[in-house]
Amino acid sequence: MRRSCAPSMKRSQPGEGSAFVAKRPLVPHSDVAASKQPAASASSTKENVCALNDSATFKVVWGKISTRKHKTWEGDGTLEVSGRSAVLRDETGKVISTASGLKLEEVTEGIQMIVGSKEVEVLERIAKSTQSTVPVSNRSENVAPENKMPRISKPPSTSFKAPAQRTAEPDPPEPISPLESLTTKDSFSKVEPKPSVPVAVNRQFKPIAMHSAADGGPPQDDGQGDVLEPLFMKKPSFEHRFHHNPNNELTVADVQVATCLTKHLRPHQREGVAFLYECVTGMRMMESPGDGYYGAILADEMGLGKTLQCIALMYTLLKTGPYGKPLARRILIVTPSSLVENWDREITKWLRNERLFTFIVGPHNKLRLYAQSLHIPVLIISYEMLAKQIDELETVKFDLIFCDEGHRLKNSNVKAFGVLSKLECRRRVLITGTPIQNDLAEFYSLINFVNPGVLGSYQDFKARYETPIIISQRPGVLPQSIELGIERLNELNGITGRFVLRRTQEVINRYLPEKHELVIFCHPSELQTKLLRTALTFYDEERNGSNAITPLQLITILKKICNHPSLVKVTGGRGDPESLLHRLADQLPDWQAMGPSDSTKLAIIDTLLEDLIVKQEKVVIVSYYNKTLDMIAGLCEHYNYKHSRLDGSTVASDRSKIVATFNNAASDIFILLLSAKAGGAGLNLIGASRLVLYDNDWNPANDLQAMSRVWRDGQSRTVFIYRLLTAFSIEERIFQRQISKTSLSGTVVDQRRNMNNLQFSDEELKDLFSFVDPQHANDCLTHSLLECPCAGIGVVPEPEVAEDEPVDELDRLLREPPMILLPPETESRYRVRHGARGGRTKTKYALKMQELMRWEHHRSPVSESVMEQLGLARCSEEVVFLFRNIVSDGK
Repeated sequence: MRRSCAPSMKRSQPGEGSAFVAKRPLVPHSDVAASKQPAASASSTKENVCALNDSATFKVVWGKISTRKHKTWEGDGTLEVSGRSAVLRDETGKVISTASGLKLEEVTEGIQMIVGSKEVEVLERIAKSTQSTVPVSNRSENVAPENKMPRISKPPSTSFKAPAQRTAEPDPPEPISPLESLTTKDSFSKVEPKPSVPVAVNRQFKPIAMHSAADGGPPQDDGQGDVLEPLFMKKPSFEHRFHHNPNNELTVADVQVATCLTKHLRPHQREGVAFLYECVTGMRMMESPGDGYYGAILADEMGLGKTLQCIALMYTLLKTGPYGKPLARRILIVTPSSLVENWDREITKWLRNERLFTFIVGPHNKLRLYAQSLHIPVLIISYEMLAKQIDELETVKFDLIFCDEGHRLKNSNVKAFGVLSKLECRRRVLITGTPIQNDLAEFYSLINFVNPGVLGSYQDFKARYETPIIISQRPGVLPQSIELGIERLNELNGITGRFVLRRTQEVINRYLPEKHELVIFCHPSELQTKLLRTALTFYDEERNGSNAITPLQLITILKKICNHPSLVKVTGGRGDPESLLHRLADQLPDWQAMGPSDSTKLAIIDTLLEDLIVKQEKVVIVSYYNKTLDMIAGLCEHYNYKHSRLDGSTVASDRSKIVATFNNAASDIFILLLSAKAGGAGLNLIGASRLVLYDNDWNPANDLQAMSRVWRDGQSRTVFIYRLLTAFSIEERIFQRQISKTSLSGTVVDQRRNMNNLQFSDEELKDLFSFVDPQHANDCLTHSLLECPCAGIGVVPEPEVAEDEPVDELDRLLREPPMILLPPETESRYRVRHGARGGRTKTKYALKMQELMRWEHHRSPVSESVMEQLGLARCSEEVVFLFRNIVSDGK
C-alpha cells in the first residue's frame, strides 16, 4: 500500500540519537485545575522577555499512542510550548492534552513525541504572525496564566498593503497592560526580524474571481502582500435545489477552492475548475426529470494544466459540496501505466501539507487492501491493471472517476470501457488532450461514457446526427442535404458543448518563452535514393508474383530506409533469397563503412548534438521505432555523449527517476531518447529546450503529442522543435496527407487488428509509391502541393483567408471538440475567444500543420543566420526546404 507522506517525514530528522526520537514520554499534568498557579508578578522585564522568547507554536498531527511504524493520525492540531510546559489543541482550539518537562530546543520538525495521553508528530513551526487565536473561553478554562502570551503584531514589510486597501476590517487590538506593552516593545527591539523567503507564485497574471459569496467575500493575502481573489463555486439554482434538496433540510453553503490551490491557478484553470464543478454537481445538465447528467470532458490541449484542475476539483469535493456535505469520499483515477507515478507525484506536490493519502494498485498492493483502508480516499490504477481487478473494483463505491488519456475509451468494445461503465458512479471526468479526428462513432463513445443516454442509443445518434452530417459533406449533394447537415451539427454542438471544455495553447502563450517550430525536408543520400528506387521497382514488378508484398509491408521498409539504410537487414538469413529484404541487403555496404552521412537525418542529429554541447542545452530525440533509438544510442556512445532512454522496456518505477534526473540542471545527461509509442504521453521534459521528432506517424495527433513535451509550464529557454522528413519519400507523402486533411489515420489506426486486410485505392497507391529522382526535382513536393508562388527566401506568404477557418462544419467538429453554439446573450462564459473577429491581432499564435501558408518558407540554400540559430550551420547543403513558425507572446 502506497501512501503519500508529509514533507517532514521525508527529511532527515536532526538529533536522531536524542531521547525524543525514541518518543520519550512527558510527565502529564495530574489535574489541569490543580495545576493552575497564580499569575507571575511582572517584577522584572527581563524575565518576561525570556518567557516570551521561550514560547512557540507548532503545527502537528495527533493520535493515540501506538508502536506501529506506519501510524494513522486522528486529526490536525497545534502544540503550544511555553517554558517547560506544552498544550496540545485540536483545530477548534479545544485542549486535548497537556504535559510538562519539555525543552523548546528539543522540538524540531519531523519529531514524534508523546504529549500526555496522545502521540504527536511535529510538521512545522508556525510564525507568530500567522498563529490562529484560540477562543478566549477555551484559554481561560484550560491554560495556566503563565502560558498566556500578549498578542504581538508582525513588523510591516515592504510588500504589505496599507489597511485602506483591504476590504476586510482589521481585528480590534486586545487590551494589554502598560507593562506588557513595554515588554513587547523591548522584545522587538532586541530581536532582529528574519528575512522572509518568498513563495514561488506566478505574478504574470491577475487572479480573477469566478463567483462571489455574499457580496464577493474578502480577498485573501497570499503571504507576500498580493491580494489573492478567492475562488467560489456557483451556488445551486432553484431548480437544482428542488431536485436535490426538496425539503430544505440542507443549507446552501459557500464552496471555496482551497487557497493552497487557488494561488497556483491561472485564469483559464480557474474557469476550468468552475466548469467541472458545475458539471459533476449536475448544474449544467438538469433535463432528465428528477435527475440529471454529471459527466464532463476536459479536452484542453497539452500543457494547459489539466491535472492541476482535476486535483483542485477533487480536493474541493472531498471537503465540501453545494449543500455543506462533502460530495466525494472515494475517488478513482484511471490512467496509463506510464502516468501512475506522475499522478501520485502531482497530488503530493500540490497537496503536500494537506496529508491526502493515495493508494496505487500494483502487484504487491491489491485492490482488496484499499477496500479495507477507509482513511485513504484516492485510488490510482492503470488501464492495464484495471482488467485484472474487475471483481474487487465492483466491491468499492466511488463518488468520482477521472479517466486520464480518455481517448483510450473511444471504442466501446474495449474491456476498460465495459469495466468502468459498470461502476455505479455518475460523476465521471474524462481527460484528453487529443481531439477526436477519425469519425463521429468514436466521439459518441466518449460522450456516452461520461453521460450515458444523453444522445440516445447509437442507432438514434447515427440516424439523427452522423448520417446527415456525413452526407452533407459529399460532393454534388442537394442544397437541402447541406442545410440539414449543418442544422444537425449545430444541434449536436449545442448539446455536447455544455459538458465539453476545450481550450488551445494560445491561452498560455504569454506565460511561455518563444518557440520555433521547424519542418525540415532532408535531401536523401545516394544510398537511400538507390534503395528507395529498388524497393518501389520491386513492388511494381512483383505485385502479382509469388514474392509480392502488401502495401503496409512496403511502407514499413520505406520508412526504415528513410531513417537509415542500416535498419534494412535480414534477420538470421531467413526468408526467400529473392525477397525484397534480401535484394536490398545485397546493395548495402559493409556495416563498418556506413555512418551518419548515409542518412541525412542522422547527419543533422550529429551536427545538432555537437552544437548543443557548446551551447550547453539539452535535447529530446523522439522516434516511433526502438531500432532507430538503438542506432542513435550507438552514435551517442561513439562520441561519449551522456544520454538516457525511456521506452516500452523501461520499468514504471524508473520512469519518474529518469525524467527527474534529466530535468535536473546539475545533471550532465543532455540527451533523452524517447519512444513516442511507449513513453511520450503526459511527460514534462522542461529540462530540454530542443526536441527532434526523427520520424512521423499517420495520425498527426500522435506527432503533436510527442512534440509538446518541452514547451510547457516551467520552461525558461527558447524552445526549438525539429521535425525531420526525408524529401521525395514516403515520409513526405504522409506529411502531405496531414496538411491536406486526407490523413489515412482512420484506415490505419482502426484496422490494426486486421492489417492484412488493409486496402488502398489504386490512386492512393500510385501517389504513395511513386518515385521522384532528387536530382531532377526543382522544388520541395510539399511546397509545390501548396501552390505557393513565393521565392522561398524566408518570408511568410500572404494567406488567402485572414483567419483559420475550417473548410466545412464537419471539419470544425472533428478538429476540435464541440463548443456551445448559443445566442450571444446565452453563450457560455467558458468559451475562449482570442480577439475580435473584425481585426487581426499582433500576437503570433501557434499554427496547426494545415496552416503552412502562414509559416516562413526557406528554400535551399537557407540563410546562414537561420541555420546558425538552429545549430545546423555545418549541414546547410543537406536541407532541401525548411518551414518555420515562431510562436511568441508578441513582446
